[in-house]
Amino acid sequence: MTESTWTTDREALLEQPKRNTWQFVAVGGVLLAAVVFVIVNALNTGGTQLYVTVNEYMAAESDYVGRDVRVSGWVIGDSIQFTQIDAETSRLEFDVVDDISDPNAPRLRIVAMNEAIPDLLQHEAQALVEGRAGDGVFMANSGGLLLKCPTRYEEDGTPIEGDY
Repeated sequence: MTESTWTTDREALLEQPKRNTWQFVAVGGVLLAAVVFVIVNALNTGGTQLYVTVNEYMAAESDYVGRDVRVSGWVIGDSIQFTQIDAETSRLEFDVVDDISDPNAPRLRIVAMNEAIPDLLQHEAQALVEGRAGDGVFMANSGGLLLKCPTRYEEDGTPIEGDY
């Protein structure tokens, strides 16, 4: 059988072991340090992506070298070029601008390697391209080219019914 003891000493009953408190503080400190490490590491390694317009990108291109960036602009139709280099390698190039109605607007050259020509890649299509700064061009990541067709949307951005 189990032995039981009885005491009337109130101080002995209220005394709590100090070891459990220190273990709790130590584990909490380690968890807090891990969370701080993950946050600081994510911010310092450039794991975040910036979203910029063509004009913003052109104004500070050197600031974006080596970082993932999303650039938004309007496609200039006569600048689209597709080159099949060999059986496995292709190069898609086109220019984007912020203001399609301004013929003097700065143009950013987009280069996408080994990408098929999207059906929506046409004049005045709105493009969102994920990639990195290259040698005077913007190198799109694989699968980083997103397009919105201008003919399928009204001016307020709503889709035209029956035109899908």
